[in-house]
Order: sequence, then C-alpha cells, then structure tokens
Amino acid sequence: MNDINELRHKYISLYDDVDGISKDYLDKIEQNLQVKLPNDFREISSFYSGGDIGGKNIHSYVFSDPTNLIGETLRIREAVGLPNRFVVIAEHDMSIIVMDTENKPSIIWLDSVEITKLEKQDFISMPDVWEAFSDFFNCLLDEEEEERNNI
Repeated sequence: MNDINELRHKYISLYDDVDGISKDYLDKIEQNLQVKLPNDFREISSFYSGGDIGGKNIHSYVFSDPTNLIGETLRIREAVGLPNRFVVIAEHDMSIIVMDTENKPSIIWLDSVEITKLEKQDFISMPDVWEAFSDFFNCLLDEEEEERNNI
C-alpha cells in the first residue's frame, strides 16, 4: 500500500483541481451499496472523486453525475448478478475495473465477458490486479506522468 500523503502530493503536482468528497458522502456510498469501503479508498477520496486520470475515466463518486460508481455498480449487479462486495470503478474498452471491498487483491481489471467469473475467479484471461486501491491509484498517476512526459 502506498503512502496517502505521497499520493496526494503526486496528484496535486499533476492536477490543479483537488476535488474530494466528504466522509458523510462516503458513508452514503457505503449505505447505498451495502459495503465497507477500504480505508485507502476513503482517504484518497478526500482529494479525488473520480474522473479522467492516467488515460482512464474512473466513474464519478458523486451521485448527481450521470455515470457514477453507485449507479453503475447497481446496474451491473442487476444485469449479471455481480456479488455485493464488488464496486464497479470503471468500464474501459470491453473491460471492467472492480474493487473487492472484502478481499485482496482489491482492484481487479478483467474482460467484461468474464464478469460472472469474479466470485470463483476462474478466468480464461488472467486479469490485472492491484493489492489495494492506493496501488491502483499510484499506477494511474504514473501513467499520467508518463503521458505528459511524452508530449
């Protein structure tokens, strides 16, 4: 797991807009999705609330945004029976990124067609995984830095 203060400084050095959400808002997300969000996710949410980062579009944490992690998680749960412990973080080019709120690895990026295999994790194509949300977030920040250095 990465140091949250280091991630905050790294994020601020890349983005002028620090846009977090409150603890109360996080509690509402937990209540709506019936999960306990990992501590590192909660801490990062104090300065990042979804959006474009590292070439990926992470679902907004804000209810009022059209594509938000609550709405998308509930939609996928209903459509394919996604187990309740998973939160849909993003959908990207025929793949989906989910956060397992109870087990490690916490972040799983898999082919969309394999979403029904999450419970048993008997994937045909091995997904990319990160032990913690902070590791995934750090990877996205690294990708953003690399993108900017190549311009």
